[in-house]
Amino acid sequence: MTDSQLEHEATTQSIIAALADPQKTWITLPPAATVPPALRAALDAFDAGERPAAQAAMHWLRTEAVNAYGTSRTRLLIAEHRIAGFYSLASAQVELRQAHRRSLGITQTISSVPAALVTWIAKDPQSGINGDELLLHAAGTARRAAALQAATVLVVDAFDDATAAMWRNQFGFKSSGDKRRLWLPLDETL
Repeated sequence: MTDSQLEHEATTQSIIAALADPQKTWITLPPAATVPPALRAALDAFDAGERPAAQAAMHWLRTEAVNAYGTSRTRLLIAEHRIAGFYSLASAQVELRQAHRRSLGITQTISSVPAALVTWIAKDPQSGINGDELLLHAAGTARRAAALQAATVLVVDAFDDATAAMWRNQFGFKSSGDKRRLWLPLDETL
């Protein structure tokens, strides 16, 4: 077996083990060519609820997430033999007002700052997990990446005005000027 085949086999076995274990486990969604049938079934069974934002996130996870491996990484929270929630992270930039850049300690004359973008995030409302757990994990992952590649803020692009209000009220996200692109300082997130 080649190294690539061994790695694929190890990934497949760890995914199957996570789905077989009732305890919470985080896994990274692999590229499309290496998704085992059990994980494909779990993706297809994921239900994020009826809200429009939840429906869009569910559709993206089921149909596009595996093909987005080159541009974002999707982390799945497996619990009770199914996907309880997920988020996807990518590198991005966000334009911030001068006052916001100063509050972050950025003194260069730039308007855009490096960011970790939560491209999608959703939970299964029947799973019993709190959505905060997903965002905390995403922030922790972004912080670890920021230690290797600069990122100053955690960014979300709210699906709609109701979702933007939830991000602002529940988590303290701030507007970047675009009412749906919201941010928090990565070093202070949650």
